[in-house]
Amino acid sequence: MLHKTKGIVLNYIKYRESSIIARIYTDEFGLQSYIINGVRSQRSKKGLALLQPLTLLEMVVYHKDNKVDQLQRISEYKSAYTLSSIPFEVKKSSIALFVTELLHKVLREEDQRGIVFEFLCHFIMLLDQRTNGYESMHVYLMVHLTHFIGFGIHQKSELEKDNILQRVNTDFNQIYDSILYMNNHDLNAPLVLDNRLRKDCLSYMVNYYGQHIEGFGELKSMTVLSQLFK
Repeated sequence: MLHKTKGIVLNYIKYRESSIIARIYTDEFGLQSYIINGVRSQRSKKGLALLQPLTLLEMVVYHKDNKVDQLQRISEYKSAYTLSSIPFEVKKSSIALFVTELLHKVLREEDQRGIVFEFLCHFIMLLDQRTNGYESMHVYLMVHLTHFIGFGIHQKSELEKDNILQRVNTDFNQIYDSILYMNNHDLNAPLVLDNRLRKDCLSYMVNYYGQHIEGFGELKSMTVLSQLFK
């Protein structure tokens, strides 16, 4: 049965000679894997341009519940919003890779999808549109995403009691205060962290996720971010 849905591209892998399997977070069905046939062939009109990290799509998909191989199929897809800077600016594209890696680890098909999807769309468009002051937006995303996946941050004591020990360049109270500031403000609020504080807040949040999500593991894209935001 065909369904219309919107989606956020996370990543894709090559499949057979000219196809791919794309991991897409949808507003209707949550996180899904879609086979897209022929997209890597020379005859493909769309190619892979619309399947880059954080691309927003409008799709018509075939959806079957409880599929054994968990692979769905796409009938049609087109851009829902044209990214003007994320694919072309190194810092933004690196943030996009970090965000897609994070989302791949934490989003599940059974999530309450609508509000999460709208939050992520707002984040993506704002990241794409900002010309400055976007360098800490991925940290903000991590802080606010905790409220959607079951271990939301509300006060300083919740951060302190987790007893996350790590090497930091700034005082732990600065880290706590910065995280709580992000937690208590929306994304349009001024969000300026120096490089050292941003790195420590990000490292803290990754450890925080690791304590609350079994098998969370490491985020490989952090290495790229640490090199770019020195």
